[in-house]
Amino acid sequence: MKILFLTDQMYLHGGIERILSQKINYLIDFYQQDVYLITTEQKNQISVYELDKSLIWKDLSINYHREISYFHPKNLIKIFSHFKKLKRFIKLIQPDLIISVSTSPEQYFLPFICRNIPKIKEFHSSRFNYQKNKNWKQKLDKAFEFYDELIVLNSDEAKYYTNKNITIIPNFTDFQLFNNKLIAKQKTIIAAGRIAPVKQFDELIKIWKMIHIDFPDWKVKIFGNGEPKIIQELKLLIADLNLADSVFLLPATNNIQEEMLQASVYAMTSSTECFPMVLLEAQACSLPILSYDCPNGPRNIITENSDGFLIEPQNKLLFTQKLSDLINSENMIHLMGNNAQKNISKFKKEIVMLQWKELFNKFNKI
Repeated sequence: MKILFLTDQMYLHGGIERILSQKINYLIDFYQQDVYLITTEQKNQISVYELDKSLIWKDLSINYHREISYFHPKNLIKIFSHFKKLKRFIKLIQPDLIISVSTSPEQYFLPFICRNIPKIKEFHSSRFNYQKNKNWKQKLDKAFEFYDELIVLNSDEAKYYTNKNITIIPNFTDFQLFNNKLIAKQKTIIAAGRIAPVKQFDELIKIWKMIHIDFPDWKVKIFGNGEPKIIQELKLLIADLNLADSVFLLPATNNIQEEMLQASVYAMTSSTECFPMVLLEAQACSLPILSYDCPNGPRNIITENSDGFLIEPQNKLLFTQKLSDLINSENMIHLMGNNAQKNISKFKKEIVMLQWKELFNKFNKI
């Protein structure tokens, strides 16, 4: 069977890139499938995550102007080029199944290319704000009705679509589980993700400012790459709040598991999250999680008062109270960490990939 995945790039650190690389490798290694990947703007970079050597990968070099809308006049000509190039390579590859992970205009015109080939649209970002802010672009969503299947990451996201052909398949983690008792934990609160407004790392910094004087031997580490403007704003905020000795803004790392294993608490202050892989990874590393109860991912991962706390969005005072409770109780950190590892069992790679296999069987493809 030939399976073709479509995405924008694989050279940046991110949850989509990580989960896609793991799925590709699993399909090749365990299901012995012929897997192809087409990207639109790899820019001659290597993949940030390891990919099986038998993967056949083609970059179309569309290189959209990402600082402006996909539908800006400067990008419209690129859309036409994208359509023609993609159609040509699909005809060349002749895949049995196409899976779109991209958020580029490709997601709208793909159903109308080679209509005899089954196509799956996979969503990795929350539609919460998109549904609130109705505009002309939502008319393009009609294109999703022409996909053979839509994949969403949780039941909350499924409610945003009227399609009958919707399947819920969560992300998974392949982090190795370690005995919590054998790991020397540091007094560290960790956070990780793309440096962008939606992640609201400034909220975490302000929260820490409210209680840091009570915990002088604790520190906050934030890992991520992203928008230079936001990175600079966060650095200035840390300096303005005199937190340079306890808050550290660090680049994304391939050793995030090692960093998590050494930390004691994971914190998330995003405004929206669909199904953040980083929370699965934190649970695999026995970390209790404090997270804003933002739409819609955290509540589908965290079990309240068992392996973490869900905080009303933007309620910094409640966040500081729960964080202080954790810091003051090594026993609570240990107990919630153990519960987190138990919870992660339903998000194991083997279990989730069986769901993908069942979906492929629906199309008689595996």
